[in-house]
Amino acid sequence: MSIVAIVKCPDYSPENVEPAIRQAVSLAELEPDLAARKVLLKPNLLSTRKPEEAVTTHPTVVHALGRLALDGDCSVILGDSPPFAGQNPDKYVRLCETTGVADVARDLGIPIVRFEEDFRTTAHPAGRFYRSFDLAAAALDSDVIVNIPKLKTHGLTAFTGAVKNVFGCIPGVRKGLFHVQAAEDREVFAQMLVDLLGAIRPTVNVMDAVVAMEGEGPNAGKPKHIGIILASSDPVALDAVACAVVGIDPLSIDTTRLAAEQHIGIADLSRIDIRGERIDEIAVPDFQPSSGKNDWARIPAPVRRLLRRKLVAVPVVTDRECAGCGDCAAACPVNAITPGRPARIDLQKCIRCYCCAEVCNFHAIQLKRGWLGRLLTR
Repeated sequence: MSIVAIVKCPDYSPENVEPAIRQAVSLAELEPDLAARKVLLKPNLLSTRKPEEAVTTHPTVVHALGRLALDGDCSVILGDSPPFAGQNPDKYVRLCETTGVADVARDLGIPIVRFEEDFRTTAHPAGRFYRSFDLAAAALDSDVIVNIPKLKTHGLTAFTGAVKNVFGCIPGVRKGLFHVQAAEDREVFAQMLVDLLGAIRPTVNVMDAVVAMEGEGPNAGKPKHIGIILASSDPVALDAVACAVVGIDPLSIDTTRLAAEQHIGIADLSRIDIRGERIDEIAVPDFQPSSGKNDWARIPAPVRRLLRRKLVAVPVVTDRECAGCGDCAAACPVNAITPGRPARIDLQKCIRCYCCAEVCNFHAIQLKRGWLGRLLTR
């Protein structure tokens, strides 16, 4: 069974947040991970918004976790990769100041890192669709990632919590390419996040649900007071319990369902040891879900297809190199390849996971990117 702690926290005053964080971490049995380790604090820093707007993880929550890690003799850094501000150092500085995490770093005496400055490609052979990711070195080199999501709705994934928050470990424009690549199919995008979660596996997950976001999240919704902090070593279980608190069926969230099906975490509430507050005693009956009208879906289909062609690399078979072995067809998770000599790839079905290129022993499959994709990657 996974453990999820729920602790009441009425507001963001330090005198309420700090004891709530310590109690939640203790109930969830996370203290060993915060002792003499290299720790990355990974909040949700989606955009340059003030803490009271409920778009980003509140700095008081980040401060309390940083203090707890420092008290445990940890080496602590703080960082994220906002989708736009992360590309530009000056914009990232402004974002950190506006969201309040710059004050946190100054007070604790810890550095803020920008994920775009240092990243590397990491293989994840166990991924179902995606078997490699460009990941921030700060995440790869830390002993412990302290994943600090904000409870929010989301137009594409319906809910954004601990699982979705790891997406920020992919630096910069590469996140946008995943949106273009996978967001035609919500389940494919969710599977990408689940594969990413399997590659990262954050062991300390603490959710800011003192003030959540309802409605048109993750950045255009309305703040909603809930008054709790949640903690778990299992990000899937954490999301499942958070959903239950706000009246969302946990298994209606693709990231939660797929991760549970693939044994990356537990989503069955009967198999989760919930400590602290009971769900039925703190449930929010009037929480407003997302309408599901995500920005990508609002773009006309022909334009979306054009963007995919120009932005995202496609696998192309070099006929003279293909041996006709069929490995690429066997590896394709969506059956988009017809084996033969040469193999043929149906780009309408292809989800751009590049499993075919990874398994080809004859270097017969090359990834060709459109001019716009080449420009943005540079």
